Amino acid sequence: MQGGGCKALIGFMLEALLLAVALDLVFGEPRPAFHPVVWMGRLIGFLDGHAPRRFRRLYGILMALFTVTITAAIGYGIMMALYQLSPLISLLATAFLLKSTFSLSFLWQVSWDIFNDLKAGRLDAVRARLPALVGRDVSGLDEGHMASCVIESLGESFVDGILSPLFYFAIFGLPGALAYRAINTLDSMVGYKDEKHREAGWASARLDDMANFIPARLAVLMTAFVSGHPINAVKTALQDGGKAPSINSGYPMAAFAGSLCVRLEKLGYYVLGEGLKPCSVDDIPKAIRLNQWLSALLLAIITIALWLMPLPLV
Repeated sequence: MQGGGCKALIGFMLEALLLAVALDLVFGEPRPAFHPVVWMGRLIGFLDGHAPRRFRRLYGILMALFTVTITAAIGYGIMMALYQLSPLISLLATAFLLKSTFSLSFLWQVSWDIFNDLKAGRLDAVRARLPALVGRDVSGLDEGHMASCVIESLGESFVDGILSPLFYFAIFGLPGALAYRAINTLDSMVGYKDEKHREAGWASARLDDMANFIPARLAVLMTAFVSGHPINAVKTALQDGGKAPSINSGYPMAAFAGSLCVRLEKLGYYVLGEGLKPCSVDDIPKAIRLNQWLSALLLAIITIALWLMPLPLV
């Protein structure tokens, strides 16, 4: 890549991106033993387990910076070292590492499985599957609120599971995608306000907020673009996007609510799409297709951006 110039780098990135998408669609998620995100989690778990009793916020800042930096550096080092050995091997490794930062088919498959179980009345099976998508208590939910869980997840996961990692891949290459996934994994593991992580997880939570701030709002515009109800998508996002506890997750979820003209609700926490009809089981396939159209649009945007703009920056 060093000798091939910008065109060679862009071609390499596009090939890696297309191959990563193909790996996702054909093979799904890597086994845990080979999944880079699992390795990130083990590192974070080790560092979290050794947090001192004093200066926990400082330790949390250093833990977050170290995890993000070492993850990006290792990914970049592997890519460049293998390129000297064989461009093809480097491409395969880059595609594999990039694929580990996003997920398409898993989200769609779980959503379809839940839809089929709901249509068949297998509510116990649905309750067993929902924890793969949401962290809330699902034991007492009715079908409508179960459907809301799926649609909310399809909206939120478009940002943190698809758009954000590929957004940073387009700007910063593989190190950017890996750095984002490290930030998101840090937040999911230690970015809580419980007694243990209130201080040690503060930096991880703030990093995740910053990393998703722009992508979450881009998702609203993209949802409006592919939606049959663009004005409603934007209106609902502006009206209800700030209702979720996260400063980011409410916007893509509310955009989905407006686009589908349905009300989404997390009992006791928020309602997105106030005044719209309650969502139903039959809205799940529409939400899956919306997520798929958004993913296709994202790939098209990244391809065009790489060709027309001086990206990536590294």
